Amino acid sequence: MKKIQGKFILLFCFLLLSGMFPGRAAADETQAVRKYPGFHGSGTSFQGPVEGPNHYDCWDDDEDDDDDDDGPYSRSYERGWRYSPAGWWYQYGDGTWPLDSWKYIDGRWYRFDQGGHLLMGWYADQTGNRYYLNPVDDGTLGSMRIGWQIIGGKAYYFNTMSDGSLGRLLINTVTPDGYSVGADGALKQ
Repeated sequence: MKKIQGKFILLFCFLLLSGMFPGRAAADETQAVRKYPGFHGSGTSFQGPVEGPNHYDCWDDDEDDDDDDDGPYSRSYERGWRYSPAGWWYQYGDGTWPLDSWKYIDGRWYRFDQGGHLLMGWYADQTGNRYYLNPVDDGTLGSMRIGWQIIGGKAYYFNTMSDGSLGRLLINTVTPDGYSVGADGALKQ
């Protein structure tokens, strides 16, 4: 009886908290899971419960000796990209998602806001470094751009070195291939 009461209290707390933060990303059964963000990306990969390495039991705790992993309140999540009206977000197999951070997912770098949604277009970090996150739905939506990029008719160079500043816009310098860029990062004519 004590275990059942504890689970109901946990469920009540979860429902209460989820109602307090409605802007946060949350999966539902109607959301397609995709390998990459964007409607024209790789498409839907799978819907429904997952077995195997991506399986996660929300009720798994050390005090649970009756092994009710398949009980009425157990839940599995598929790792992948989801879309909500607030934008694209990425859910891990344990049901969580990245918040206010850079994440390397399936070979690409992505930036997420405080609500867990994918950022696109120009992004400036707290130190003023600027990055460009692909806003085009071409299979690489939201991913960090590196090297030469044409944006708004101007050419910009984003660091290609994995030295802690990958993807940072170069400004007021000469690019590794010998071209000068100005204070706005655009190629000087």
